[in-house]
Amino acid sequence: MANRKLDMGTAWVQTTGLMSANRDTISAIAGLFFFLPSMASALFVPELANPSQPAAPAGADPALVMQAMVDQMSAIYASNWPILLAIFIVQFIGSMSLFALLTDRGNPTVGEALGTGLKSMPSYIAAQLLMVLLASLAIGLPLGVISALGGPAVAALAALIAFALIVYVLVKLSLVAPVIAIEGERNPFTAMGRSWQLTKGNSLRIFVFIVLLVLVIGIISALVSGILGLVLAALGDTVATIGNGVVSALVNAILTVVFLVVTVAIYRQLVGATPERTAEIFE
Repeated sequence: MANRKLDMGTAWVQTTGLMSANRDTISAIAGLFFFLPSMASALFVPELANPSQPAAPAGADPALVMQAMVDQMSAIYASNWPILLAIFIVQFIGSMSLFALLTDRGNPTVGEALGTGLKSMPSYIAAQLLMVLLASLAIGLPLGVISALGGPAVAALAALIAFALIVYVLVKLSLVAPVIAIEGERNPFTAMGRSWQLTKGNSLRIFVFIVLLVLVIGIISALVSGILGLVLAALGDTVATIGNGVVSALVNAILTVVFLVVTVAIYRQLVGATPERTAEIFE
C-alpha cells in the first residue's frame, strides 16, 4: 500500500490546532523542560550563547581561525559538561513527554505523559547513539577515506556529499521520537525502521517544510531578539545579561515547542490520526 503524501498546509493547520487545543499543558511542559533549562544555560554558561571571538591577525588563514573557534567551543563544552548534560537530559524528557501528550490514543494527563517520557528515554537515547554510529560507519568512514586519498577538490566534494547524505538520513529518521513515545515502540532498531517506512515518498516534502519553517521562524525570532537586545543593552550590563537570558530562553522554548508539535503533525498525517481525535483538535 502506498504511503500517504504529506500536505504541508494541512500539517501547519494541524500544528496550530494541536497547540491551541492543548495550550495549557503544552505551556506547562515548555516552561518546566525548555524555558527553565535554557534560562539556566544562559545564566550559568553565558559564554556558550555569546562566545568571545578569538583574536585573529589581519590576513590570517581562515582555516586556522575556524579551528580556533572550534577549539574554543570544545573547551566550553568540556568545562561545563555536567550542567549541559543535565540540561540536555531534561529537554529530552520534555520532548518525549510532549510527544506522548499529543498522542491520538486516549487523553493522557500531564503526569501520564511525563511517565511515558521517562520510560521512553532509554530507547530514544539508544536510537540517537545508533544514528550517529551508523551514519559514521556508512557515510563518514567511506567518504573520509576518499577525501584522504584525493586532493582538496575531492575532499570538498566528499564533504558536500556527506552533508547531503546526513541531511537525508536525518529526514528519514525524523519520526523516531514520536514512534517511540506515541506508539510505545521500545526497540530502537524497529523505531528507526518504522520512521524510515513512514517517511518513504515524503522525504523531500518534509525537508522543504522544515527548511521553510526554519527560515520564517528564524527571521522572526532574530528580529524580536535583536530589538529586545538593543532595548535591554540600554539598561545596563546586569539587566542586559538577565534580560537577554530570559529572551533567549523564551525564544528557545517557543521554537522547540513549534518544531516538536510540527513533528507530531507530520507523524499523525502520515500515520493517519483517528477521526475522533482529529475532531478534538479543532474543537
